Amino acid sequence: MAELLVQLVPEILGLAATPAAIVACLLLLGSHRPYRNVTVFGGTVLVVYGALGAAALAVGRGAGAHDTDDPATVRGWIGLVVGVLFLVGGAVAVVRRPPPAEGAQGAEDQLPAWARRLASPTPLTLAGVATVLALLNPNVAIFVSGVGSVVTADLPLGQQAVGVLVLVLASVLDYVLPTVFYAVTGLPGRRQLHAVRDWLLRHDRAIGAAVLLVFGAMFTIRGLTQLLT
Repeated sequence: MAELLVQLVPEILGLAATPAAIVACLLLLGSHRPYRNVTVFGGTVLVVYGALGAAALAVGRGAGAHDTDDPATVRGWIGLVVGVLFLVGGAVAVVRRPPPAEGAQGAEDQLPAWARRLASPTPLTLAGVATVLALLNPNVAIFVSGVGSVVTADLPLGQQAVGVLVLVLASVLDYVLPTVFYAVTGLPGRRQLHAVRDWLLRHDRAIGAAVLLVFGAMFTIRGLTQLLT
């Protein structure tokens, strides 16, 4: 079990370092009902990844993935594919020209449509945006990589379930940690979070490209290492 958790460290870090999720959380913490909004949003993400993990674990156990003769090869190919996709995405983000600025827009005026919906959200809006964000971002590939390592591990069902649970919990750290900081630091801490949010919005393209390139290199190197050893 300890060996599996060590193998999952890159996935845990990747799931816990999602700029879009952090921005969403910080926007919700600045909304009219911050705790309710973050709870609904983060709870939806938790349910989505929990369902994906449970389904993958059930399918993997049913197919006997944990009995594969060469699990390192399976994990290596999964990691390599994820890494290459991230490197391509990062390269595209680097070379793509930013959209032309329109007048003196502030950071919040340049938010994508899903983020603008979080200004005055209803619970239904929160659940819908959270579901879309959970499914249409690079975390899905990271989560699949992690679940692939779990279901191919020669471990009892209970220990595999713990591995999936760790990945699911890592997917909501972007919502838990800022909210705890918001709750315990008072006004000075909330001003710091506001500054962090504005900085993330100003540099979202560069940060997104950097995250994709760093984790792309990490997964590619790990995948190649597993395939070649």
